[in-house]
Amino acid sequence: MSRRDEPTGPARDTTSTAVTTTTYADTSLGVLGRAPRDPGRVALVHEDRELTFGELAALGADVGEVVRRHRLERRVVGVPAERGPEFVARLLGLWGAGAVPAILGDWGRERVRGALAVTGAAAVFAPSSTSTADLEVLDTSRDGRAGDDVSHVLFTSGTTGRPKGIVVGRAAFEAACAAFFEELPMDESDRIAFLSRPGHDPSLRELIAPWVTGATLYVPGSRTAGDARLAADWLAAHSVTVLQGSPVLLQLMAGASPRPVQSLRLVCSVGARLTAAALRATARFAPRATIVNCYGASETPQVVCVHRVPPGQGVTGEDPIPIGRPLGHATLRIVPEPAQNGGVSDGAGLEGRLQVESSACALGYTGGAPLLTTDQDGRRWYDTGDVVRLLPDGDLCFLRRADRQVQVNGTRVELDEIEGAAALAPGVAGAVATFVEDGAGVGTVRLTVVRRPGAAVDGEEVRAVLRDRLDPAVMPSSIEVRDEARNDARNDSWDDEPGEDRADAWGDERSDGWDDEPGEDQAGKLWAVVEESARSVLGRSGIDPDGGFFEAGFTSMSLMRFVSEVSIRLGREISPVLVFRYPTLRAFADHLRETLDDDLT
Repeated sequence: MSRRDEPTGPARDTTSTAVTTTTYADTSLGVLGRAPRDPGRVALVHEDRELTFGELAALGADVGEVVRRHRLERRVVGVPAERGPEFVARLLGLWGAGAVPAILGDWGRERVRGALAVTGAAAVFAPSSTSTADLEVLDTSRDGRAGDDVSHVLFTSGTTGRPKGIVVGRAAFEAACAAFFEELPMDESDRIAFLSRPGHDPSLRELIAPWVTGATLYVPGSRTAGDARLAADWLAAHSVTVLQGSPVLLQLMAGASPRPVQSLRLVCSVGARLTAAALRATARFAPRATIVNCYGASETPQVVCVHRVPPGQGVTGEDPIPIGRPLGHATLRIVPEPAQNGGVSDGAGLEGRLQVESSACALGYTGGAPLLTTDQDGRRWYDTGDVVRLLPDGDLCFLRRADRQVQVNGTRVELDEIEGAAALAPGVAGAVATFVEDGAGVGTVRLTVVRRPGAAVDGEEVRAVLRDRLDPAVMPSSIEVRDEARNDARNDSWDDEPGEDRADAWGDERSDGWDDEPGEDQAGKLWAVVEESARSVLGRSGIDPDGGFFEAGFTSMSLMRFVSEVSIRLGREISPVLVFRYPTLRAFADHLRETLDDDLT
């Protein structure tokens, strides 16, 4: 049984100091109460709407009223992650009332349902287009109260086709945020962009920054956030000084903008491996900025290592870019892998799996899956699954993953989750997901499914199942359906194959003999590759070849999947910024045809 509630009661004086002090000093997050803010000062700018600390406090208090009315203290409450002031107010209101926000992405219904189920959520907010405090109560009959030490729940990829909740502790989150802002100080003169994906751990740093540092948070509209050209112009127009973004987003804005953004003084690369290509592009885009390579995971639960690149030095960056050294709150260690370590057991050159001590980690996963392991000395550690090397200057350098977890342009996913979700489509006997990343760090997932004899399932049906169960950011750029007779997917020997050999087992699907095609056939083949890649990424046909990419429904990130897919099919590395120089399917294809024999990067 469920019901919806709207806040009631008299209107508030949003300039009252008592509102601000009560709402934030009593919040479960101590970092928000350390420096009380002037309630009349602007905390957040959303498009052309300014909200003061007092106004956000009043919105948060409305949320807190509803939480207390339904006795949801210490209960998990689902919160749709949205790019707007209502999302900020909901988090602050829940924390202030002692509830635990479970932050939900822009997902399909099945994935949302699964996330609420694994957390035992007692309620969920509706999209904020209705009302900031519009709450649906689910089930409060079960004894599902969280401990006093729980801050919030984030979600990551599992291996079962369902999201896996990460239960983040208050102490670890506060310590991580305090260490981050101590390492990278900000103040009331700063303007911080909210361009991270809402609900991802980098976005939480952006959202709390006004209360921790006094800076003003600038929030773009959804159209601006989804179009790198508009986002770059927006940064310059608002004189933004601090920016966080994935390496791919940073490259996209650099390629889309004809002019550098001179106001930027600090740019943090987050969410994925920073490549030299992305560093050089960012250094040209933000010539006055210190660029910081930030390393961490949702389990840590924020940044644990940083590597600074002073202004002007990034233009000469070479791979690999270090992830730097630990922040003050975190203890890290490298567990060597002797067989691959050349006999090095300590000091510079040491390679192994990076582990983080428990004090800087989340409390655990929903469902009881273990997050920490205990060593022989009784200390507990989180194994990141990342293989790193210790450099002579004391910095750490990321080398590779030790498993099948990948970062798709800033979003983490287990390839097993994609395969598991695909297997839920009727008529699918098995599935294999592979990940391809180019030299610029642009990654894409390709999926091959095998249908059972007599089944009629096609790529569109598989895509529909995936769309309801996966984060949109990790949707495969291509889905190929094969009959079971052609290959035995995931047979007994399949799991013994290394990841790269799995892809080879399906055969090389790049366009062999491209340069041997006659000119007329080559042009037709090229157009077919471009058109099919666009259809596969968007999940529909009928795309206007002369209409703009963004008008067709692409976002900056889906355009990256499109370019990556074309690159794979042609067997050539293509610069992602070309879609901004040639912004229609036809113009893009014509450019590729004219330059196919040249270096397209």
